Amino acid sequence: MEGVIRKAILKTPAEEPDELLTAIRDVCARIDNVNARFSMESDGDMIEACIYELESLRAHYRYLLRRAKSRGLTAARYPLPEGVPEGMAEESV
Repeated sequence: MEGVIRKAILKTPAEEPDELLTAIRDVCARIDNVNARFSMESDGDMIEACIYELESLRAHYRYLLRRAKSRGLTAARYPLPEGVPEGMAEESV
């Protein structure tokens, strides 16, 4: 579920993005970057560093989602990625 919401948030809205959504998009992009690095690493220390960085970014992402929920933001304002059922649009960020 988290991936679907993240993809919906990563889409750029037609209107001016607000700071919180920009921060969420940034964290999502950074998570994707760390996942890509993690899959290419072979050194144990670098793998461990990627794991810690990923856990830190996930904690930050959860924090931003809590803030977005408290403000009543939803992913429904943004176009859903292809292949996502319409009912998913009702989910909160």
